[in-house]
Amino acid sequence: MRYKWMEHLIDAWDAFIEEIFSFIPEETKKHIKNARKEILLALRSVIDKRIEELEKDKKGIKKVKVEKAES
Repeated sequence: MRYKWMEHLIDAWDAFIEEIFSFIPEETKKHIKNARKEILLALRSVIDKRIEELEKDKKGIKKVKVEKAES
């Protein structure tokens, strides 16, 4: 990694999260994991819908042959 302080910050964050999660019951952890999955699935559906819209716009484009005007 380019900056040593970033490695320390990441390690500190990981330790903090691990400490916080040590107090959370297993059933709660399961619900949090499922909620994260649902959020990701929701984001996926938004992205998929936007891709569909982009492809639909692309289908409406027609090629037009342009001929050089004679002078």
